[in-house]
Amino acid sequence: MAIVHIVLVVLCSVLVRGSTLDRIEEELDSRSSKRLDELLENVFERLEKRREPARETIVDLREGGVCHTNGGAAEVLTKPTGPASDEKQCNKQAVLKVAFDKLESCTCCAKFPECGRRMLRIDLELSSGPRSGFMFNIGDSKSNNGYAGDSNDQFNDAELDGSYPNIKAWASDKCKVKPLKTYANALVTNAVSHVTMYVSNEHVRVTNDNGLDEYLCHECLFALNGQPDSSRGGINEDIYVALNRVVAGGRIGVGVCSAKLSWVCPDWH
Repeated sequence: MAIVHIVLVVLCSVLVRGSTLDRIEEELDSRSSKRLDELLENVFERLEKRREPARETIVDLREGGVCHTNGGAAEVLTKPTGPASDEKQCNKQAVLKVAFDKLESCTCCAKFPECGRRMLRIDLELSSGPRSGFMFNIGDSKSNNGYAGDSNDQFNDAELDGSYPNIKAWASDKCKVKPLKTYANALVTNAVSHVTMYVSNEHVRVTNDNGLDEYLCHECLFALNGQPDSSRGGINEDIYVALNRVVAGGRIGVGVCSAKLSWVCPDWH
């Protein structure tokens, strides 16, 4: 996008002065060829990444299976376990770890996707039967246990909880405001069957098939770009995704039947 911006700026500045095409060529030639080469190389690199097959991890909370495509998007820490499930009773539990790449363009809220491992998409299929408790828990700490707790392993310990029937975004220890946001009835039975969430640096977006589509940018959300962390967990670019339970501890739930984790890459960036 940067090279397109340069060309547009040149075109606008030249056309405003009523110059000819020859003048436009002169203006473009006057730009640093080295810089343009770097930008072109970056564009081609991104296009190559776009051609790469999608990396996905699919977790079945009915039968207990896990499927990785092209290496997958997540590492399975706890395989789906629990009582036998039927079509409606989705109660197996799993925990996954996801490692992010640092951002290339900024150190801020990353609400616009970049290629690579920088924006994670999480698609959840929900049960048509019982739903209760902690249906999911997405945390910035390996010991997140719901309601913004993590046994002090990480200073950056933000969470996104699906505690029936609501979804709540919880700030890290960096902020006192908790929760940051409540998505009321975002998981309610008979109205919602699919939820999709996008997680990136200092950003979450929550959508469902009942019309919800909201994003939240905040400095106390997920720290995935090398932010300082003086706790024993230290600096990292990892999050943890727990299904039908919290990441650590005994809080559990039922109602998530399957989850697909994948990386978001725009058609053009």
